[in-house]
Amino acid sequence: MDHQTIEKAIIKSQHCQRNWDLSKDIPEDDLNTILFAATQCPSKQNVAFYTVHAVMDRTKIEAIHNHTDGFIVRYATNESTTNSQTLANLLIVFEEKPNLTFNDKKDVLRNAQTLAHYNKEVTNDKSLVRDKNMAVGVAAGYVNLTSALLGYATGCCACFDPNGIKDVLQLTNNPILLMGIGYKDANLNRRVHHSNHNFIFPTKSKQTISVIYH
Repeated sequence: MDHQTIEKAIIKSQHCQRNWDLSKDIPEDDLNTILFAATQCPSKQNVAFYTVHAVMDRTKIEAIHNHTDGFIVRYATNESTTNSQTLANLLIVFEEKPNLTFNDKKDVLRNAQTLAHYNKEVTNDKSLVRDKNMAVGVAAGYVNLTSALLGYATGCCACFDPNGIKDVLQLTNNPILLMGIGYKDANLNRRVHHSNHNFIFPTKSKQTISVIYH
């Protein structure tokens, strides 16, 4: 794979897909590779900070989508709409894992924070919260680029009612991030709302990120 192909995939994965072709199914091999990226990417000391839910049941996906009404359409009236990137062929839900699990005493000795967590010496270690958020961010990035390289469109969503989604999926803990993956609707601009074609999501250009060489 050449550099240009990789860079095209990066740009593709940067854009949020808002509508989908639901006449197609994601092949099992592709699904397994996407989930491999979600579960085998780096995390601090390789701790499992989250649980991955792969949702393909349309009833559940649509129910989850109903709990994403939070994209502000008009600030003057506080009018909002749902985030239709969640209506994808595949919806990945990252669920937080506040009670970290370890196989044995040796497994606990990954760092001082995990040992303190195991011994119940702290209840909300800020460094563990940081590491959890970083781990989910890395995982989402891996899934995003992997999906783009496989030819899929993607869209992340962090604007949702966590309690509503917990009810739909019967989660024990809060969802952290939703990520739609699938086939774009070739007949629509990617920013057109999947369920309401009269609404087009705005686009925002990527801000420049400086690179300083040393």
